[in-house]
Amino acid sequence: MPSSQAPREKKQVYIKLKLIDGNEELTSMIVYEGQSSNEIKQLLMRKCDITDRNIILKLRNNRGSVIPFSYQSLESNTREEPFTLEAVHPHSTLPLSDRSVENDTTYSIEDRVQGICNRVSALEKAIIALPDRRQAKIEEDLNQLNGQVTFLLQKMDLSGHQEWQGMFKKHPLW
Repeated sequence: MPSSQAPREKKQVYIKLKLIDGNEELTSMIVYEGQSSNEIKQLLMRKCDITDRNIILKLRNNRGSVIPFSYQSLESNTREEPFTLEAVHPHSTLPLSDRSVENDTTYSIEDRVQGICNRVSALEKAIIALPDRRQAKIEEDLNQLNGQVTFLLQKMDLSGHQEWQGMFKKHPLW
């Protein structure tokens, strides 16, 4: 081996493969430092004879958490505690829904619609009375202004009859 290439570190990992049909098999593989995640995935696919490119691979640790396909995240393990590799079709882990709306959501929507209908009907009734209310408000404001003008006219009449005495009763001594 040339001296320019240092030996790469390697790890042996045990993987329990969960197949789509429900079967499980245990296998081991050696992962080298510096391998990319795609290379590790390709190695796993060849090791487990997976040829379908649409299959999604999920690698889980012994606690069930999904871990990335990288040298750093793959720690050496034992046969008793292997990593789990799940091979699934896209969206196959999602539970099927009946595509119906829950009843409590339906009731909530019905309550909202009923509340909106009540508010609209109250506004329709208020719109009918709006011209009369506007006219009454204008008349009230005009009566108030008329009273203020009358008061000011009375004050001006009273002050008009008084004679202006001036500011000083005595002449200043200058």
